[in-house]
Amino acid sequence: MRFERCPAEAGLPERWTASNETAGVSATVVPAAGMNLTSLVVGGEDRLVLPLPLDEFMTVPKTGGVPLLHPWANRLRGDVWSFDGVDIDLATVAGLKRDGAGLPMHGLLLRATDWSVETINARNAIVGRLDWGADRPAFAAFPFEHAVEVEWSLGIEVPGVVAATCRFAVDAGPRDVPIATGWHPYLRPRAGVDRGSIRLTVPTARRASLDDRGLPVLGDDGRPTLAAPIDVSGPLGDRTFDDLHRTGDDGWTATVAADDASIELEADRAWRWMQLYAPAGSEFVCVEPMLAPTAALSDGEAVRVAAGSRFEASFTIRVCIDAREGR
Repeated sequence: MRFERCPAEAGLPERWTASNETAGVSATVVPAAGMNLTSLVVGGEDRLVLPLPLDEFMTVPKTGGVPLLHPWANRLRGDVWSFDGVDIDLATVAGLKRDGAGLPMHGLLLRATDWSVETINARNAIVGRLDWGADRPAFAAFPFEHAVEVEWSLGIEVPGVVAATCRFAVDAGPRDVPIATGWHPYLRPRAGVDRGSIRLTVPTARRASLDDRGLPVLGDDGRPTLAAPIDVSGPLGDRTFDDLHRTGDDGWTATVAADDASIELEADRAWRWMQLYAPAGSEFVCVEPMLAPTAALSDGEAVRVAAGSRFEASFTIRVCIDAREGR
């Protein structure tokens, strides 16, 4: 399976697709939607969710598929934040995605169009690179020079098991760069599945206390207040989630399953936080790998990438179906 370019046309953005018709497998990456894996078809069925058809999706700052949230995931505590003596005020920055309370949401690259893309056929991969420099219109929102690199690779491990691996990297410019990046996978084991059939398996982790705006409640040390370790695995049923968890330091794995299909997300040790999101009535569960907690840029909890250095992290989405049924 090699990724091939589909040029922009009729309201659709440039897409990069790879497929194996015999195996019923295909994947689509849309760079202008945040190097987004917008579709992952296994057994002839899409295991990811977009809230709208792609042409409509591109006209609004919504999330779906597996979008990149950079340089911050989730919310900031407000428009004003600082790092190493640099003060930033987002109040005058146009075009920011904001939540219902007006808080800056999900970073600055959801609809960035200037990714430089190439393929690496030796490992069925597509690589996108974006330079964040002083000439960008939104540089005032994040005045730290750096480059972002995202690689998606696709493979069939054994019949009925397909893996899409994301490798994420940041190359810092002449000064340290704070990042609180995350990814937002909308995982659906079966289209039209009843919520009572969805089973969630997640690592034991410490849930952060959140206020009514979804922001971490800070303790006396200025860090998120964490509860005792808890395992929230089990049937989804009528449960809803919009929770932040501190995972362990050695990587973690979570699974969303239904009937004969399961989707496993395996995150490496860089992703020490996990957001679970499953609103009422959803047929999906978002298991979101995050480098830092919600509001990390505001609260001084971001990952620091030293000047001139490279930061790397990766995760794999693995779809498993019962191949004996030809799915």
